[in-house]
Amino acid sequence: MPSLESIAGFFTGAGVVLLLLFLYIRKGKKEKRFDERYEEVHSKARTISWSITLIVLMLLWVAAIVFDLGTLPFIFAISAYSVLLLSYIVSAIWLNKIM
Repeated sequence: MPSLESIAGFFTGAGVVLLLLFLYIRKGKKEKRFDERYEEVHSKARTISWSITLIVLMLLWVAAIVFDLGTLPFIFAISAYSVLLLSYIVSAIWLNKIM
C-alpha cells in the first residue's frame, strides 16, 4: 500500500510537469514555434508510432497466449510502451529530415 509521502510526491511531480508543459506551450505559441510544418510532422509521427505499436501489441498478445507466465504481462506492457515512445521519437526525427 502506498504511503502518504509517495502519493504526495506523485502529485507534486505531476503538478511540476504540468506547470512546465503549460509554460512551454505558452512560450511556444508566443514565438510562433508551432507552425503548420510542426503540426504535420508530429501528426504523421504519431500515426506511424501507433501503427508500429499496434503491430507490437498484436505480437505480444499472441506471445502472452502461447507463453502464460506470471510476470510476462507486465513485461509485455512495459515493452509495448517503450516501443511506442521509441517509434515516435524515430519517426519524428525521420519526418523532420525528409520534410
